[in-house]
Amino acid sequence: MQFTLQSTSSAKFAPRIGKVLLQRLSPSDLIPTPNLLTSTSRGVIPHLSRDHHNKTDAVRWVNIPFESFR
Repeated sequence: MQFTLQSTSSAKFAPRIGKVLLQRLSPSDLIPTPNLLTSTSRGVIPHLSRDHHNKTDAVRWVNIPFESFR
């Protein structure tokens, strides 16, 4: 993993703009920052409710495991 800072802002409170590069054997991923990475359990974000999903356009898809339907 490599973080590259693109530029520094003269503002006192400003986001750190850069890129995170995840290098793997398969295609590498380049993630612009600031961004949000969250931990998952089997690809599912814990405690993500329908209300959260409906309030934002940032969540484009949701994976619901079959064990949730027991």
